[in-house]
Amino acid sequence: MNQKIFSYFLPQFYPTPENDKFWGKGFTDWVSTKNARPLFENHLQPYKPILNGEYKLIKKSDLKKILDYTVDIKIKGVIYWHYWFGNGFITLEKVPQLHLGTKSINQNYFFAWANANWDKSWQGDDKTIIFKQRYDLNQVKDHFNYLIPFFKDPRYIKHNSNFLFQVNNLISKEVLDYIKKLNDLVYEEFSCQIHYLIPASNARVKISGLKFSYTGYPPGDIYSRTMSYRVQKLKKLFKLQSPPIIIKSQTYLSSFKKSLHKYPETIPCILSGWDSTARYKNEGVVIQGDISELISIQLNLIKELNSNHDFILLKAINEWAEGNVIEPYELKGKTYEPGLILKNQL
Repeated sequence: MNQKIFSYFLPQFYPTPENDKFWGKGFTDWVSTKNARPLFENHLQPYKPILNGEYKLIKKSDLKKILDYTVDIKIKGVIYWHYWFGNGFITLEKVPQLHLGTKSINQNYFFAWANANWDKSWQGDDKTIIFKQRYDLNQVKDHFNYLIPFFKDPRYIKHNSNFLFQVNNLISKEVLDYIKKLNDLVYEEFSCQIHYLIPASNARVKISGLKFSYTGYPPGDIYSRTMSYRVQKLKKLFKLQSPPIIIKSQTYLSSFKKSLHKYPETIPCILSGWDSTARYKNEGVVIQGDISELISIQLNLIKELNSNHDFILLKAINEWAEGNVIEPYELKGKTYEPGLILKNQL
């Protein structure tokens, strides 16, 4: 396979004052992961990490061990979720800062800005806003100044000499104006630009004057097109189905293949499993099937397409509370290592 793989990396594995306040003292994603329970017949939960156990990403040794593993399985860069809310507030920032300051880490990286309000949807409440995402043009310079040390790091990933930077939500002209100003500041400082990665669900927004590519953003952009999902979603809406929505892996893969052929210009993003019931219980979605097989078939489908993209994306390395992992894990006494599929097929 010619393309490089860059994979999303969740930093929420160390306590923060914000998580302590809203989710309980010492909260990390391990809390949700451990609290998961089987909710239907043949439902495999909870996931148990076996490479590093319940690591703390505030520890340099833990972070380096995980990133060394990603290098070993031929991932060429990690994508850190970036939580910049404006008004000087940022959270879960210590992991990329630790990476930046640890020169012995050989993995590359770039940022994906999760620019959305934080709410209490994990508790079934999507109306209570914890942190509001703001786009004050007078504060773009502050955001840029924060990013400068990362952009100067030779490990920060570029595409065609421009800094890669994902923006999840182009929900308004306000966001577009913000990222255009950020790009202008980059050009003034570095004589290059930002190459924005934008999930294809934003394609309705007209973008001009920026370098960008659309990307896949699974699983929702894949399974939401299937009849199975739509029928179960309606049943949930009318309280005719109690268990979570269950999507067979064959159904997901069929929709993934159709998406590859229908949108060849979109950078593919493969999925390393999905089971969000650890967070959302019966309101979650489960893609039922073996993660290693799911990864292998997606890689083969991309190979068959013979796309000319320089890289593809993987979601994700370590989103344990969504069953979205490539790190080694145990389920009901049986061990799995989906990362070996990447190592053997790349």
